Amino acid sequence: MRDIPLMTAAEVAAKLKVNVETVYKMCKTGRWPHTKIGRLYRFTEEHYQAIIATPAMPEQRPRTQRENIARLLHSTSYPRG
Repeated sequence: MRDIPLMTAAEVAAKLKVNVETVYKMCKTGRWPHTKIGRLYRFTEEHYQAIIATPAMPEQRPRTQRENIARLLHSTSYPRG
């Protein structure tokens, strides 16, 4: 059996210049390939190459104040009247 070098989530985060929590989030949502060994996330070079080949998330515009208020009103159970 051959030994395949594995990177930790922290190593991948450092290479990508992102927070390690971002790495965990992207893995948990299935956006980034990884191998899970018990509770640990590990990455091969192939995983890393696939991650950097994926396009970045499209930038979203910030919500307007009106949109924030409407969202707040719809998410609460306050009586309207």
